[in-house]
Formats: sequence, C-alpha cells, structure tokens
Amino acid sequence: MHNVMNNHQRGATLIEVMVSVLIVAFGALAMIALQTNAVKFNKTNEYRSLATLLANDLADRMRVNIDGVVAGSYTLNAAYSEPVQGVIPPRTECTLPDNCTAPDLARRDLSEWQRALFFSLPGGTGFVQPTANSQAADIWVAWTDPAGANPLQGANNGCPAAFRAPNTAHCVYFRVAIQ
Repeated sequence: MHNVMNNHQRGATLIEVMVSVLIVAFGALAMIALQTNAVKFNKTNEYRSLATLLANDLADRMRVNIDGVVAGSYTLNAAYSEPVQGVIPPRTECTLPDNCTAPDLARRDLSEWQRALFFSLPGGTGFVQPTANSQAADIWVAWTDPAGANPLQGANNGCPAAFRAPNTAHCVYFRVAIQ
C-alpha cells in the first residue's frame, strides 16, 4: 500500500518547482518594467526642473529690465518650431557695446535664454507673453523628450494656441511676477 501512494506522488514536486520558477520569472519581468519606467520618468522630471530654472532665469532678467518689459521687448510669441540639430541660435549683442538700451538688453536676454533652452533641453524652445500691465509674464517652455515619455497635459500639451507645439512635445507653463 505504501508503494501505491508513492506512485501517485511522482512528479508533483517537479510541477511545484516549475510553477514557482514561473512566478519568480513574472516578478522579475515586472521589476524590470518598473525600473525602465522609473528611469524614463526620472529624465522627464529632470527636464521639468531645468524648464523651471530657465523660466526663473528669464523672469529675473525681466525684473532687472522693467523698461524693456513695459516697451514690449520681451515678447517672444512665434509659432513653435523645433530647433534644428546643430544650428545654434544666434547671440544678439547690444547696438552700442558700452551703452545697452532697454530694448537692446531685452533682445540680448531673449537670445541668451533661447541659447540656454537649446543647450539644456532636447528640442528646447520658449514662448513669452508679458501681461498688458507688465506686472507679470506668461512663459511656456517646450521640449521633445527623447525617452518617449507621453506628455501629461492633454490636448496641445498645455501650450498656448499661438505656439501650437506638436503632440510629441512637453510644454510647461509658468506665470511669473515682474514688479
């Protein structure tokens, strides 16, 4: 009778081992997918942090040159166009090197900001619209994420209608106080 029970139990341990290996394999695959997404979204968060720093940089430049803001020289409202790879945005200098006027300084600030966007963010560009009373400015920073993370802000990615960034671009909006 003891022999009959052993014959019925043969192979049961092998099946249990195979099931446990299968469970461990699925767990390992889930951990790999989790790690991949964590790395991808970590890079997206890095780009968002850089966009915040660059928007604050432009806001500080605008606060220094209030006359340029009031004159409307800080408006940068061209339609979105991704910078061409390898073509660095030109640097704009003041008309008179020793005497920079408010509009000259604004143009120089915007050119430096666009260069910083180009070098800091993949496909980085921006849109700037000071408010009518020059008390604040609306700033949008856009970039394309090479990791392929989907933009989280829905239709038109949070960019203004005049900017019209493609669905592959991330766009972050900032309203900054000037005065």
